[in-house]
Amino acid sequence: MKEILENENLKTHFITAMKQKKVSHAYILEGEKGSGKKTAACAFASLLQCERRGEEEPCGCCESCIMITNGSHPDVIRVHHEKQGVISVGEVREQIVNTVDVMPYKGPYKIYIIDEAEKMNPAAQNAILKTIEEPPSYVIIMLLTTNKGAFLPTILSRCILLNMKPISDKTIRKYLTEYGGISEETADFCTGFSMGNLGKAKAAAESEEFAEMRENAMSILRYLHEIQDYEIAEKVKILKKWKDSIDDYFDMMLIWFRDILIDKAIKNEQYLIFQSELTYIRKQSQQLSYEDINEIIREIGQTAKRIRANVNFDTSLEILHIDIKRRFFKENR
Repeated sequence: MKEILENENLKTHFITAMKQKKVSHAYILEGEKGSGKKTAACAFASLLQCERRGEEEPCGCCESCIMITNGSHPDVIRVHHEKQGVISVGEVREQIVNTVDVMPYKGPYKIYIIDEAEKMNPAAQNAILKTIEEPPSYVIIMLLTTNKGAFLPTILSRCILLNMKPISDKTIRKYLTEYGGISEETADFCTGFSMGNLGKAKAAAESEEFAEMRENAMSILRYLHEIQDYEIAEKVKILKKWKDSIDDYFDMMLIWFRDILIDKAIKNEQYLIFQSELTYIRKQSQQLSYEDINEIIREIGQTAKRIRANVNFDTSLEILHIDIKRRFFKENR
């Protein structure tokens, strides 16, 4: 269970269920992308399949534990899907429904881990429903999801719902610096950027592409109060390079204006995520009213939604940045 950082209630539930032999046949594990759902599911699988059964931690060195770590345990099945946007009824039948009656090969349980389970269409959910309602005694189904609301009520009512909680900044920063070998400056930023999501922090710290996007974001945000409209258009075109991960850019914008709001309210840099950008943050906080800052934050969220709905990328970003820029020149601060 040590692989699961913090989330003590989750670990306690797994350990108690194992010790009292009250393991459910179906779980929904909900948390945002990168929150550690797969790590938690695999840790639970290791606890249940470990050959030194009954301990609060899987041993990590028996054949079952090693096979689970390597992704090769025959009784821990990671359900995969071909299409990016949907898990089809055919995939559910082939990988789950048609195989549940085959007894476990090695361990006491046969555990199915379905990542991105919210992508199951209604037909796929109905196909798995009978297995959840009347499973063989050895079957455990774990549905990992970012959105439990995507499931049919009949699925929700038959599963134990568990939630991944955000991890503290202290734990994330320690993980990045001690285990990831990340510099303190980068770790500080990535910790704040992650908002309690270790997976997001790791991805940001280790990605050269993210570092490049961050530098481009800074070149816009630092000077947004004085940049010319034609320059905004040029910089938006550069941002198109990161179109598939543009949500990260929107997150940076939200953090930037969150820092401006904090600086305006309390003038204490220790609460800022962009601490190294204090000069620019402070200058902009003096030019924007509280109303403007709140309105900018709202507009960023609205623009992100429009782009997800396939509204024109360049136009949406240009309008957003030009509108933000013009707020710096309103009178009566």
